[in-house]
Amino acid sequence: MPDKQPSRFFDLVKKLARTDFGIALLVTVLWKVIMTAIGFAIDSHAGGATSLFDHTVRWDAGWYLAIIDGHYENITASAAFYPLFPFLVYIVSFISFGTIEYPIAAQIINTVAVWFALTAAIKIGRTILGQKSRFWIVVLLLSAPAAFFMHTFYSEALFVALSFWAYYFALKKQWLGVGILLGILTAARLPSLLIIALCGLEYLRSYGWNIKQALNKKVLYFLIAPAGFITFSLYLGHAQNDLLGMFHAYKATDDWNYQIFNPNIIETIGVAAYQLVRGAIGIRPVNAEFVTNALLPAVSLLLLGLGSLYLILKHRQKFLPLGIVGILSIIMFTLNSNVVSVHRYVLPSLTIYIAALLFFNKKRRIYLYIACVFDILAQALLYKNFIIGIFAG
Repeated sequence: MPDKQPSRFFDLVKKLARTDFGIALLVTVLWKVIMTAIGFAIDSHAGGATSLFDHTVRWDAGWYLAIIDGHYENITASAAFYPLFPFLVYIVSFISFGTIEYPIAAQIINTVAVWFALTAAIKIGRTILGQKSRFWIVVLLLSAPAAFFMHTFYSEALFVALSFWAYYFALKKQWLGVGILLGILTAARLPSLLIIALCGLEYLRSYGWNIKQALNKKVLYFLIAPAGFITFSLYLGHAQNDLLGMFHAYKATDDWNYQIFNPNIIETIGVAAYQLVRGAIGIRPVNAEFVTNALLPAVSLLLLGLGSLYLILKHRQKFLPLGIVGILSIIMFTLNSNVVSVHRYVLPSLTIYIAALLFFNKKRRIYLYIACVFDILAQALLYKNFIIGIFAG
C-alpha cells in the first residue's frame, strides 16, 4: 500500500496556502529553520555553541535575562528595557514548570510574533498594493539588514507584530482594536510613541482631517494606549522607587555613555555624514565597525527621509500619516547625539517599505530585487558578527 504521508503533507501545505495566516505560517517556519541552522552553524564553527539557540543569546539578551531573574530590583539600568518581552518569556517558562528554558521560551514567543507580523504585512500589502503585490512587504521586512533580530533574544519580533497589526486595524477603522494593541505595545519599547502617532494621524485622516468630527466617543479608545507604559512606571515605582526609572537608567551604567540627549539633530546627522566622508576618503577604516555604526544607520536615515518626503509630496491623500511619522522617527532616532543602531530601529518602519513599493512600481521592480540582495548580504554580515561577539546594532 503506497505511503500517504507525503500526500497528506502537501495537502496540508496547499490548505495553509489558501489563507493569509497559513501562508505566513509556512514562511515563518521556513525562515526560522534557515535562521536557526545558519546561526547554529556559525556558533558551532566559532566554538561557542552549547545548545541549539545559544547563538540568539547575545548582547542585550543579557539585560532581558537579568530582568527575568531580578524583576528590575537588582540592576537599576535594566529599567531601560521594557517588560513585555521578558515577561512573556518568563510566563512561557513558568507554565511549563521550568522545563522550557528561557532561550527556547523566547523562540516560542518570537516565532508566534513573526507569524503574526507576516500575516499583518500580507494584509497591509493587499489593502495598499492589491492582491498581486501583497507579499512585497514580507519580502522587504525579512531581507532587511536587521531582520535577524526578530530571531534573537530581543523584543523586535514582538514589537513589529504589534505595530503592524495596530496599523492594519487603523486602516480598517477598528479603533477599539487599535487602542488595545497600543496599550500592549507601550509596554514593549519607547518607540511605541511613533506607532501611537501613526494610528492617531490615521484616525484623523479617516475623518478627512476634520478635528471637530474626529472628537467623538471613538477617540476615547486611544486613552488605552498609555496603559502599558503606566503599568511599567508603577511597577518601577515599587521595584526601584523611581516612576521614571526607564529614562534614568541610562545614567546608571557606563554601557551607554555615548547616549547623551541632544536636541540638535542636525549636528548629530552632520557628524554621521562626516564619518561617511572619512571612510570614503580612507581616513577611517571601512570595516565591520564602519558598516554597522556609520554606513547602515546613514543609509537607513536617508531611506527614511526620502521615503517620508515621497509619501508627503506624492501620496499625501492616503499616506500622509506614514510620511509625517517617518520624519518624527528621524527626530526620535537621533535625539541621543548618535545614529548607532538606527538600522535596527527602522525595522518596523512601514514608511520605508510602502514608499519603496510605491516608487519602485512594476516597471522598476528590478531595483527592489537588487536592493534585497544587498540587504540580505548586509544581514548575513551583521548576523555573523552578532553571534561571534561583534556589535551589530
